[in-house]
Amino acid sequence: MYEKVLSDLRSGIPVLLYDEEKREGETDMVVASQFVTPDVVRRMRKDAGGYICTTVREEDARLLGLPLMQEFLSGAIPEYARLFDQSDLRYDKSSPFSFTINHRNTFTGISDEDRSLTIREFSSFLSTLDSSDGRRVEFQKNFRCPGHVNLIIARDGYFSRRRGHTELSTFMAEEAGLTPSATVVEMLSDTGKSMNKEEAIAYAERNSLTFIEGKEIIAQWANGQNNGLGRLRPAASRSSALPS
Repeated sequence: MYEKVLSDLRSGIPVLLYDEEKREGETDMVVASQFVTPDVVRRMRKDAGGYICTTVREEDARLLGLPLMQEFLSGAIPEYARLFDQSDLRYDKSSPFSFTINHRNTFTGISDEDRSLTIREFSSFLSTLDSSDGRRVEFQKNFRCPGHVNLIIARDGYFSRRRGHTELSTFMAEEAGLTPSATVVEMLSDTGKSMNKEEAIAYAERNSLTFIEGKEIIAQWANGQNNGLGRLRPAASRSSALPS
């Protein structure tokens, strides 16, 4: 199943990713960001229905000067510290949310075309990102904030610090040899709640999509750590090509 997910991601095919019962107990639809098209955004909003977000590794966020939103707001508006307190989250210790962006070539930013353009251009920017001077300036020339694509930050060390969809999906994109960014959206049910695991599996079967649990991904990561492999796919192997 693990290798099938990697193959699907490389082909621009959505995969369904379940975290775990004791966490959110939710399934996200996941696509490698470099392959997000207007049709992908349309499918995400119509079939999944949750909040469409795009991931970025914490190390890349630092190069761009992108903070976690909670930390930024707590420092910028200290009198609202209680509002930004996340200690009562029931599924984690903190939120991965960072800034929202639009590419400067978008109009309102919310259409399927606009959001997919922002996501692809952000992924393309990440694929050439380095620590040279001027990259933050270049980033700001190409994107504006606030926007309609919410960036979420995958923590350094991946599952040693956090086991959310943000880390799971970003790790899988990186393992697939792609630009380390995924676009994700929660699968919602007509019951008014998030899709339960059985509903998500049934959707995957109806649509010939791969369903994978986070524990399988974390096991692969742990095996790589134990074998001293660290990052199993080097950043130099990232592909920026569209799937054939």
